[in-house]
Amino acid sequence: MKAVLLAAACAALAAGPVIAADIGWARPDFLPDDARILSVLDASPELGEARALLRGAEAERRGLAAGPHETMLGVSGDRRNIKGEGDFAEWSLQASRALRSPGKRALDLKAGAAGALAARDSVDDARHQASLRLAGLWIEWLQAEAQIGVDRDEIAVEEKEVASLRRRVELKDASVLELELAQAALARARAILAETQGRAEAARSALDMLYPGLAPARAPALAAPVAPTRALDAWIPVIIARSHEITIAKALADRDAALARRAKLDQRPDPTIGLRVFNERGGDETGAGLTVSIPFGGAGRSATAERQAAAASAAEARYLMVVRDVEAEGRNDVARARAGLSAWARASEATTAAAQAAERVGRAYALGERDLTDLLAARRQLFDVRRGELTARAAAQGALLRLALDAHELWLSEED
Repeated sequence: MKAVLLAAACAALAAGPVIAADIGWARPDFLPDDARILSVLDASPELGEARALLRGAEAERRGLAAGPHETMLGVSGDRRNIKGEGDFAEWSLQASRALRSPGKRALDLKAGAAGALAARDSVDDARHQASLRLAGLWIEWLQAEAQIGVDRDEIAVEEKEVASLRRRVELKDASVLELELAQAALARARAILAETQGRAEAARSALDMLYPGLAPARAPALAAPVAPTRALDAWIPVIIARSHEITIAKALADRDAALARRAKLDQRPDPTIGLRVFNERGGDETGAGLTVSIPFGGAGRSATAERQAAAASAAEARYLMVVRDVEAEGRNDVARARAGLSAWARASEATTAAAQAAERVGRAYALGERDLTDLLAARRQLFDVRRGELTARAAAQGALLRLALDAHELWLSEED
């Protein structure tokens, strides 16, 4: 299984980014303009944090390239007293620096480059995560606003029925019980509207707080979903190939592997070379020389190497888990999109059937062939089915939007 996952990941990385023209879906009209979306996403705290971490990773890369060693300067001064000869001022000056081996430097460069790569991809991944949250809130808002229209339609129908029955009761053509049943249906419809308005206001408030200035005054219509032009199963390799999570995990695994090899080499410490000049006996004796010092590696360096090797193994395992999880999420995206489209199609058929049934019951009620309870039940079923169709429509659109976002076909300006 490990070999299979590794092969899949390598194939995804080798495939590289898929060109922007390879779009496998139709962008829905209810989304705001891409430039405005990118603007609010780039201003989000998630992107600010990721960019700050990128600056830190770039600084770490420069630090690793420079190496851990610095030139050390040492100065000493003293006076020497020699019997019969007198006092003498003496001093010495020494400059020294440890020498990093070429193999260690190459590993430091590799670790720094891998860390910077992971941080750069983390910026795009932060935008991706912010995009998913925006898409979820946007669909939630559009669904609630669309349901407000359905709820108001039901209220209008029930208000008309209550007014008609009130007049019929006055004329002794209908019972008070029938009026009370109609009033109960009206109260129920008004309660549903109040709950829907609360959801719409909450979603709109979240959008305005997180993405100020993005949402228009009126919510656009939540259009019917359209199946992608790319075959659904073909989305899975696209998602894997474009996944920043995989490239981040791979870069971090490469970084930890380089650091593990570096720590192993560091068990043989770097020598320190120095140049010393001195002045003794008041200048009667002067000289210069080279100094060499070599630390003896002990248990501390061995433990550090072992710890770093364990971290590298953990990073490699994490990379394989990410490959597996991304593929699983891609399959889930496809399954949700397929199920969402199918569920919406069935819900749309149910709406048509419920509307026909309610119309027939209404005609029968007008002719006295059905009573009021039958009519109220048929209407209630119709509006419940309409709400169900709206829920299925929102779920399908949300699944398709997530599929497109996970395939990185939207809102990744820096990558593009």
